[in-house]
Amino acid sequence: SRVGDQQGGAQLGAMLQRLNLAFARMVTGDVYRRLAQVGLRYEDLYIETADVKLALSRLPKEALVAREQRLKRAMDLSMKHKFLPEDVAKLHLEQSVTRSYLAPHVEAIKAAKTEKFLAPGSIGNPYDWSP
Repeated sequence: SRVGDQQGGAQLGAMLQRLNLAFARMVTGDVYRRLAQVGLRYEDLYIETADVKLALSRLPKEALVAREQRLKRAMDLSMKHKFLPEDVAKLHLEQSVTRSYLAPHVEAIKAAKTEKFLAPGSIGNPYDWSP
């Protein structure tokens, strides 16, 4: 019957959603562990678009220097085909891989741009690509 097919489809959809969520958590955890092995934070890998460059310019000098040092250390370790010692990588994973320092600035810049472009007489939202 159609009702049974719909219920089976809904159950299958819910099961696939749970599997997808579990897979996403596994991949995210793996990415964070790999970043910790070389001492990077997730936001260190942002592509330097105009918004990200502006956000970087708004960071305190200490945060910018720390980011540059993390990137240099990661490149050095990569060239040597080495990783941070396990205890250091574990500490880095627990304390700083996911700690945000750049995203709030990027989001504020995007919000300001959106507000500016939605003002009367503007050309529209620069982040909306829908027809």
